[in-house]
Amino acid sequence: MKRNLLYLFILLVLSFLTYYFVFREKSELYDTSEANFNVKDTSRITSIFLTDLLGDNVKISRKDQGWVLNDSLAVRKDAVDFMLEALALQKAEQPVPTGYHDAAIRELSANSTKVEIYHEKEKTHTFYVARNAGYNNVTYMLTEGAKRPYIVKIPMRNMFLGVRYFTRLNDWRDRKILYSNNAIESVEVNYKDSIQYSFTLSMVNGNPVMKGNTVIDKPLNLKRVNTYLKILNEVYCTGFEERYLEKDSVIKNGRQMATVTIKRANCNPQQLIIFFKPPDKGTKGIFKVGGIEYDFDSFFGLLNQKDFLILSRKNAEKMLRSFPEFYEADQ
Repeated sequence: MKRNLLYLFILLVLSFLTYYFVFREKSELYDTSEANFNVKDTSRITSIFLTDLLGDNVKISRKDQGWVLNDSLAVRKDAVDFMLEALALQKAEQPVPTGYHDAAIRELSANSTKVEIYHEKEKTHTFYVARNAGYNNVTYMLTEGAKRPYIVKIPMRNMFLGVRYFTRLNDWRDRKILYSNNAIESVEVNYKDSIQYSFTLSMVNGNPVMKGNTVIDKPLNLKRVNTYLKILNEVYCTGFEERYLEKDSVIKNGRQMATVTIKRANCNPQQLIIFFKPPDKGTKGIFKVGGIEYDFDSFFGLLNQKDFLILSRKNAEKMLRSFPEFYEADQ
């Protein structure tokens, strides 16, 4: 009987220790003035500022229609959700051990993201996140004004959190292009070297009207027209390339494939100029135009005379239909 009671006592002690060291909310051990990294209710966040030491910075704000980047740009929802998950779950596990303290401070001083979180006009959190992982893939964070950095983790997960707090504007931008919630009023596709395939598609009193450079004595395939208009709402670029060294040369002297212009109700027209992309080290397939080699799988694009981007062949083909196609019968 006494032995059973001893076993029960040992089991209770082990259970308590397991709870204390594994399941207990460890962040409660540290004053929030020193380790204020967790946001218990992310739904109260109205804006987040992210800044790095290179001068890159972004503002992400919650609006009635959802999150907005720098007050006017569409933002990647997956990136926002990825960061909000970290803010909700990350907790200070322990202060950085003395032996790693100086290295952590150097990393935070030389390569970190400053995170500022607001609820309305009240700043609730300000902390720094190291951009490179520490020993054993840990994340170093430092609350502004605190004396010691902390090792911060999402409980039960071994992941580096610094990758969630990036600062380049174009990495945050939504990759969907030529889109808004407004209905399409017209689409114009002009091919640089094949004008016989160019066309204009306009909606007149709710009915599509096609115009092109050739005369086609066939009925318009309304099913194809409607499918095309829907497809234009799902066009994505691969990424934005503001740091591409040959950008100006491509815009000025590059070989153009086509120009796509879309006008939506109550919106200014949007224009995308598509260029053939010269091959590089990442090119897998090549084709020739006029005896010159180009990348088979990707194109460059200039959006609204402002944003330089990369476009996959799949997304280019969504837009680049030909005038005769809209009069062909379905197979």
